[in-house]
This record gives sequence, structure tokens and C-alpha cells, in this order.
Amino acid sequence: MKTKVASYVLIVFSSIFFGLTFLGAKIALTELDVFQVLACRWTVALVLYLVLLAVGVVKIKLRGKDIKWLLLLALAQPCLSQLFETAGIDMTTTSESAIIYAMIPIGVALLTVTVLKKPVGRMVAVGMLISFSGIVISTVFGEGFAVGGSLLGYLSLLIAVLFAAVYTIISEKIADEFSATERSFSIAVIGVIWFNMINLIRGSGFEGYVICFQHPEVGLAVLFLGACGSFAAYFMFNFAVSHIPASQTSAINTNLLTMTGVITGILIQGDSWGWYTVLGMIMIVIGVITANWKTEVR
Repeated sequence: MKTKVASYVLIVFSSIFFGLTFLGAKIALTELDVFQVLACRWTVALVLYLVLLAVGVVKIKLRGKDIKWLLLLALAQPCLSQLFETAGIDMTTTSESAIIYAMIPIGVALLTVTVLKKPVGRMVAVGMLISFSGIVISTVFGEGFAVGGSLLGYLSLLIAVLFAAVYTIISEKIADEFSATERSFSIAVIGVIWFNMINLIRGSGFEGYVICFQHPEVGLAVLFLGACGSFAAYFMFNFAVSHIPASQTSAINTNLLTMTGVITGILIQGDSWGWYTVLGMIMIVIGVITANWKTEVR
């Protein structure tokens, strides 16, 4: 019981951190490009993990385990999901990104039906329809769309949602074999290699790290993204999904994530909002609750 309560507490904190990463990424993207942001972000996270390993606070035991699942986990998130997510944030607003990202529980439900071949109830289908309608209202009637907002940005975010759903399902599947620390550490290692390698191939090398020191506000944003958005948030999420069904974890995570992202976008970034924002958020929350009402997808 204590472990389950702790899981719910941790998923709340991780959701808030995830929600704030939309704002952090938006700030970092003022001076860095997408690949630089991700390389710097995951390098910060990996350094923190290495420090904890060095002092013996956390332990990693991967010998004899089937690490292909960790490779698939990291490919889904951060290698692909965060790539499309950050690109989408760059082409849209903070609040729009948070709203579209609320589709993750719907993605989990879709993959459960189509890939895992597990049945879900009628309420799930109804909830999916309500949430999708809320997203359409929020974006179609929003100022960004009205003045020619980037459809490519919306598409990038939807692709990010799909890979985030894949990550959630895989993380739950391998929870018995790999601890939350092992999963979190592994995606940090692979994320650092992946994004820094891309930067080297592109010819930008380690320029992003220099820019972080030249622009304190960007450096602080990257530090938050790495320490809270990658290091702390993913550890807490992986711990929670080990003890709470993936559908419930995604529902709680995305509700809080969306509200945090939208509120910070409006209050700090000055994102436009109106009846469509409020109605869209309400419909998304109702849809997610409906889809998970008395439903446990395992």
C-alpha cells in the first residue's frame, strides 16, 4: 500500500516537471536548435546519474539481462519521441504543445488494441473521441492556427505522442526485469550518445554547450530540462509505472502535464487563449477520465 501511495505521489510530481519542460524547451530554443537542446538536456541528466552511481546511491545491474528491450525503450523515448516533441514545440506554442501531448493515454489505448490485441471497453472509445475533439477545438480555433500556425508542428507533436505511448507500454512490460533506475539510466546513456552523435554529424559539434554558458537564461532552462525533466521526472515516472497500470499512469500524467503546460504558457509566455482553450482542456480531461473509468488496461 505504501509503495502504491508513493507511486501516485511521484507521478504527480513527475507530471508537473514534464508540464514545465514545454516552457523550458521554448526558452532553450531561443538560442539552440532542437538537436542541441536534446543533447545538452540528456547530458545533464546522465552526469547526475553518474554522480549518484559514483557515490553508491543507486546501483545498476544489467549483466545477464535482455538489454534489447532497453534499446527499444530508449529508441521510443527519448530518441524519437523527444525529437518530434521538441521540434513540435519549436513550431507551435507552449500551451498548444501541452494540449496535444494529452493524447498519450489515447495512444496507449490504441496500441493496446491494435498491437497487443487486448480488448478495451466502449468507454475507452468514447473517451478517445471526446479527447480528440477537445484537441481539435483547442488548435483549430486557436490564434496560431487562425494565422497559419504550423500544421507540421501539430503533426510532429502527434508523432511524439505515438512514441511516448510506445515508451509507456514497453516501460510497464519490462518493469519486472529492469528497475526504474536501470530504465532511466539506460535511456539517459543512449540519449546522450544519440543526440551528441547527430550534432557531430551535422557539424555543430559541442557548440550547444558553449551557448549555454554564453546565455545564462538558456543554460538555466537546459539545466532544468536535464535535472528535472529528464533525470527526476523519468525516474519517478518509471517507478510509478512499475506499480500502477500504464493506462492509469498515462491518464494522471497527461492531465496534470497538460494543465501545467497550458497555464505556464499563458501566464509566462503570453500564449493566446480563449473559450476554445478552456473548452478543449475540459474535454481532454473528461475524455481521459472516461477512457479510464473502471478500465484497467494491462
